[in-house]
Amino acid sequence: MRVDCSCGAGAVVSRTERDKQNPNAADLYCSCTKPECGHSFVASLGFKHSLNLPASFPAGVTLDASVQGTRIFCGCGERATIQKTNRLSINVSDIYCHCSGCGHRFVMYRAYAYTLSPSALTTNELAVALIRSIPPSARRELKQQLSLF
Repeated sequence: MRVDCSCGAGAVVSRTERDKQNPNAADLYCSCTKPECGHSFVASLGFKHSLNLPASFPAGVTLDASVQGTRIFCGCGERATIQKTNRLSINVSDIYCHCSGCGHRFVMYRAYAYTLSPSALTTNELAVALIRSIPPSARRELKQQLSLF
């Protein structure tokens, strides 16, 4: 599972803590892979909803999912794979998963929770890193918008 820092670089998940109030959610403790950034933060990951209920779904098994480390598991206990990620904003994504065991398809959410230590990059450096991380078409559109000022 990929988690990104606010500077646009990837982040490494160092540990995972289950949410005590919600067994289908966990906090991922992350650190930016860019040495000059140094940002460390917490991202939340949790079960959102099911997309389908397979006919072969075992009786008595709840429709949910859980997180162990950076792996996602279906309610039946089998490992699920991420099929698609839908970024709703810079800090929030829906993760579409498929269970390899029972065929259950479900959605997890991933959201930025809070910062443990801020980035060492300046505001200008962060802006440049973000601009470099967007596709060229979006960059051209941004350039046109900025030319209006």
